[in-house]
Amino acid sequence: MADKPTPACDLQVDFPFDYAAHLSEGRRIGRLPKALCGAPVAVVGAGGSGLSAAYELMRAGCRPVLFEAEASAEGPGGRRLGGRMYSHRVDDADSAVAELGCMRFPDSSKLLRQYARNFGLHWQPSRDNYAPATPKTVLNMDGVSHETRTLADVDPGNRQFRQARLRWLRAVDGLGLSQLLREAANRDLPAMRRRWGALVAEFEQWTFYRFLRDEHGAGLSHAQARLLGTAGIGPGMWDSFFDVSMLEVLRMLMVTQGATHYFPLEGISALAEGFWTHRTTDPTGRPVSLDEINAGVLRPEVTALDIEEDAQRGVVVHSADARSERFAAVIFTPQLHMLETTVEVRSTTPGGAAFGPRLLRAIRRLNYWPASKTLLVTREPFWEGTSLDGVTITDRLPRATYTTDYGPARCAGGRRGVIDLSYSWGQDAMKILASGTEERVRLFVRELAAIHPEAAEELRRQAQDGVALTISWENQRNFRGMCRLSRPGDHLYQRDLFSHFMKDFTGRPAVPGEPRNALFLAGDDTAWSPGWLDHALSSGINAAWGVLKLLGGGSDPGNPGPGDLWDHPDYTLLSTSTD
Repeated sequence: MADKPTPACDLQVDFPFDYAAHLSEGRRIGRLPKALCGAPVAVVGAGGSGLSAAYELMRAGCRPVLFEAEASAEGPGGRRLGGRMYSHRVDDADSAVAELGCMRFPDSSKLLRQYARNFGLHWQPSRDNYAPATPKTVLNMDGVSHETRTLADVDPGNRQFRQARLRWLRAVDGLGLSQLLREAANRDLPAMRRRWGALVAEFEQWTFYRFLRDEHGAGLSHAQARLLGTAGIGPGMWDSFFDVSMLEVLRMLMVTQGATHYFPLEGISALAEGFWTHRTTDPTGRPVSLDEINAGVLRPEVTALDIEEDAQRGVVVHSADARSERFAAVIFTPQLHMLETTVEVRSTTPGGAAFGPRLLRAIRRLNYWPASKTLLVTREPFWEGTSLDGVTITDRLPRATYTTDYGPARCAGGRRGVIDLSYSWGQDAMKILASGTEERVRLFVRELAAIHPEAAEELRRQAQDGVALTISWENQRNFRGMCRLSRPGDHLYQRDLFSHFMKDFTGRPAVPGEPRNALFLAGDDTAWSPGWLDHALSSGINAAWGVLKLLGGGSDPGNPGPGDLWDHPDYTLLSTSTD
């Protein structure tokens, strides 16, 4: 009997706290003392991390007030819920959902799936390159197409590619990735930490490209690295990430290796709506929801934060509606470049600072990756029976094309099909930044028609009749990039950003030189593995735990939170040669 496949990792290997178990079966992060119940906490940003933080603080007895900069006519108070959870349904009659942000979620994302189950979302396997749910993946390189089900299907016709793939697999196996995944699945944290610590020490200063080329890595030629970078390993066009840290790639592999990716039929924005509208209970058993606590309205964008040196005095939040209000604490979740460009952070103490120099350096050195999508919403899945039916991976302008059938429309005349004409990262996204929607569609249709000549005529017709949508995340004022990805040397910055929620709760600042105030950072930027919603949600849990601790609350007996285990040897953050 074949061995059971090793599951992808549901833990952040750098800090392997089990957030899903912490909140399973109705457990809470803790609770406030009765005298402090209803303490107001401002949560800036209504994306995944802000919503998870607000939701769990509400369950612990706080009164979270949410602020959001993104506008939406359909959203509460004219604001958009979700952040990068950004679904768009063209018409209420449509079953089709255009996912402009996050679009696929590995089954390793246990915290995310737990919330989704509570909120009533329904999952379907996602069409990804070489995935079982994908009828075919067309790999088009150097003008030549290969119709595949798995990467191994390309091997017989391309000796160079076969060598590249096998050398890559041997190199990854030599790193002990499978053992790491088994240790995570078995919750053998000491063994997992020893193995991961050795990898951090060895590869913290390596780029992904160096690993592919170096004789102590995969040992590929330039041509082989290019082939593998085009074909992709797991979800993504990997040559877009050649200059990211090898540790970033390993973390991505741990999340995706052996995982099946899914998408919610309702659109991922439904998760954000679930956080907002779902009625739960506070510690007294009283029914509550974020919608009710906030009177059905998200407050507008924050313009400035006045940080008191004395944490007990909280933070004054200034917002675009000319209101200024004092809160017991603030959780700031947007991409942290906003602290340099959009939100003024001021200390109320002359000569004081809201952040110590070390954390401020980490904020300023964040690297954001451009990412762009162009989608076409169609009446029917017109691609069925053609070579377009699945995923197209290419070295041409579109880079990655995905097709999705959402099933029968909700009402007569509704749309059910979505074709992502292009999903690209890095320089590939920058190529079309200056192009409008119409030009993008024309360019991508031109390239796809050349790859799929039998579908070309119908593709052109659908481009005329369908509804096109596009986004470049680097051009969005409140994002300026899809997500952070680390380069070599960034491990210390990541560690400091992740540690911010701990303040000085262990008797010393978790980030040297960091003041003890009531401002907490959360969001994708503070997570160890960016771009994955599960880790953004857990960053909100970290910050919520920090706020609870600051306000005099604590974890429930028998259910320690992330900060309670901070100094435990299985969780202590790893050092590197850059420290």
